[in-house]
Amino acid sequence: MVKSMTGFGRGVAACDAYTITVEIATVNRKQFDASIWLPREWMGFEVKVLNLLKASIARGAVKCAITVKATGATDATGALTARFQQVCALAESLSVPCTPTLSDLIALATAEAADAPLPEPTEAHWEALQRAVLAALDQLQAMRAHEGARIAEDIRARMAKLHTMYTEIAAIAPTLPALYREQLAKRISDLLPTSITLEEGHLEREVALFADRADISEELTRLEAHFAHAETLLKGDAPCGRPLDFLCQEFFREINTTGSKCASNTISTLTIEFKTLLETVREQVQNLE
Repeated sequence: MVKSMTGFGRGVAACDAYTITVEIATVNRKQFDASIWLPREWMGFEVKVLNLLKASIARGAVKCAITVKATGATDATGALTARFQQVCALAESLSVPCTPTLSDLIALATAEAADAPLPEPTEAHWEALQRAVLAALDQLQAMRAHEGARIAEDIRARMAKLHTMYTEIAAIAPTLPALYREQLAKRISDLLPTSITLEEGHLEREVALFADRADISEELTRLEAHFAHAETLLKGDAPCGRPLDFLCQEFFREINTTGSKCASNTISTLTIEFKTLLETVREQVQNLE
């Protein structure tokens, strides 16, 4: 299944009196690169979480944020307000002026969060965290698959246009030697006096040399094989972004050789159009896992 490298997933699980929330976001990156944020007390779970991410994501920049909160601590604003009122009441009872600033509120909120350390992690906590991570990965992969299907559809449409250009080039190439012979014979006729004739076979040898230099049958065969390979990759279940990126380079190599071999304005124009469109295909491919 074709998947994009961009996506987001969120998973939630409960254990004891705590709620575990996992948020995973991915963006384009040539290699797999994961950043994991865990509460300090649960840093021992980092390797296990990393293994879950690696098992599900082949490449891309992955950001995984894990938060653990006490189940009852849902109204953070209410709790902070109550704490602030307590501080103000204490200040009034001690006859201390109380003119709080935004910095005071931020410090109070930070102290509120630091007052409740998490318990030592247990196997039950890991099982809950694992459920949350897997739920986030399921949601992430669904989004990546949906976007990947749209990108694959776009790539196929562009590949179809490339194949049309390839077909036009393949149809023109066999006619080039005969056209070259006609043009060469006319040029000789225009330049040489009528009393001078070429030795028999000279014209044919020149045309044969041109036909050998302009022969692009191997390039056309390889291009056709590349089109078939690209479709196989798009239909497959394995991540195809990197193989398709390499295949685009091979497409470029063959079409570039084709353009340099054929002394035809039409084929030169088609070659330029082919390379221009191929570059847009490669840009899309670089969004795939």
